[in-house]
Amino acid sequence: MNDLKIKKLIMTKTKSKISYPFDPEDFRKEGHLLVDTLSEYLNEALSGKEMPVLPWNDPDRLAEYFSFDSAGGEEESIDAFIKRIIDNSIHIHHSHYIGHQVTSPLPVTVLVQFCTTLLNNGAAIYEMGPVNMAMERNVIKKFGSLIGYNTAFDGIFTHGGTAGNLTAMLAARQVKTDYNIWEDGVRELDRPGYMISEQAHYSIGRNVKIMGIGDESIVKVPVDRNFRMRTDLLEEIKTAAEKKGIRVISVVASSCSTATGSYDDLKAIADFCEKHDLWMHVDGAHGMGVLFSEKYKGCVKGIERADSVVIDFHKMLLVPALNTLVMFRNGERSFETFAQKASYLFQKSQKNVWYNSAIRTIECTKSALGIIAYTAMKYYGNSYLRQYIDSRYDLADTFSMLVKSDRQLELAVEPESNIECFRFAPEGYSDIRLNQINSEIRNRIIKEGSFYIVQAELSEKIWLRLTIINPVTSENDLKDLLKRVLEIGEELS
Repeated sequence: MNDLKIKKLIMTKTKSKISYPFDPEDFRKEGHLLVDTLSEYLNEALSGKEMPVLPWNDPDRLAEYFSFDSAGGEEESIDAFIKRIIDNSIHIHHSHYIGHQVTSPLPVTVLVQFCTTLLNNGAAIYEMGPVNMAMERNVIKKFGSLIGYNTAFDGIFTHGGTAGNLTAMLAARQVKTDYNIWEDGVRELDRPGYMISEQAHYSIGRNVKIMGIGDESIVKVPVDRNFRMRTDLLEEIKTAAEKKGIRVISVVASSCSTATGSYDDLKAIADFCEKHDLWMHVDGAHGMGVLFSEKYKGCVKGIERADSVVIDFHKMLLVPALNTLVMFRNGERSFETFAQKASYLFQKSQKNVWYNSAIRTIECTKSALGIIAYTAMKYYGNSYLRQYIDSRYDLADTFSMLVKSDRQLELAVEPESNIECFRFAPEGYSDIRLNQINSEIRNRIIKEGSFYIVQAELSEKIWLRLTIINPVTSENDLKDLLKRVLEIGEELS
């Protein structure tokens, strides 16, 4: 064989090794199998059949089960591989999934995400993700109207509420300090401080530390018996912080809080912020879905006065995680957060343009978040989301009545949202013992797979916590949960 033939053979083999995973017919075949498998799973999860919500497994054992050599290694079919993933995953579409604030996504958004994942258009600059930026723009306009902002508003999408909150809090830091903190760094005197609720999501305090301004810059405000920020203490706490050399620049409100679903008084916070020229940020990651509800939107009265708002689409707006929108009352402020140069991305003529998202977020390349959010809004807009929000919040009220009707059960606080905390609390037991009992109740329920719930610690008491986020969870499901809680509790007490 001459050198030319050898060279052609090597090139052919190399080419086939590189290109064969991209064969369109193989993709079509595997894609059909995948949709069939997922449809069968969805039917099983929604049908009420006996299946563990969480197929409990030891972490080390599960890691071994999914070793690279498991199930025949490379010889395992993709379909069999997918089925193993499903069988060992938590089943969020099951009506007994009432744990964390992660929703069962609308199937139409999953299909569109299937498309955007293959296209893999990044969203750092317009030319890399033109359709996404166009759809993102329209979702932002829609939410600006829902919030009640005037025409100066703007927004940006991020991967998750933590990144969203950080984006807004950095904007507050840049705007409300009297020097260019982005370029010059933090000064020792008059360090910026953020007033936050004791019940604020952990990402809020973490973000302050990420910014490098220290623990004292987290100015905590106590909560009332309903776990809402005590706005009557804002003046006093601000004065005390300033005496310690902290210059308060912002108040971060919760709408609603993660542990109890409580809504802070936005009107009172807005009054305080306007009086002292502070940045008002609202972490509405979970509870801002009430903007679609005539019945419950009063929970966020005053939201139109917030300088920035975070909304998670992957919570109460039914899209795959992660998908977060950050809204700014004054859109120009969003460009001040990351005022840095990247000449290979941005031309001088493109300064402060809405369609280059990397100018305004901590992320550069992003997935097509705007397309997914737009899809949910396009096909399941105001009417469906209003019914969904109302039904989940209404069901929380029903659950609270069920809890209060049994003397062995105790409710932590009357619900303001679809998040509830309760516990097994018969008379004659210390809080220490009740904490042990309720932790064990949750542990048994999780490991048997009958329900998925979580727990929260409030005022040194352990509570069973649930989030009624699944669209198909019913009153009967909640009755079954309480029955199981009581059965286990009575065994332990």
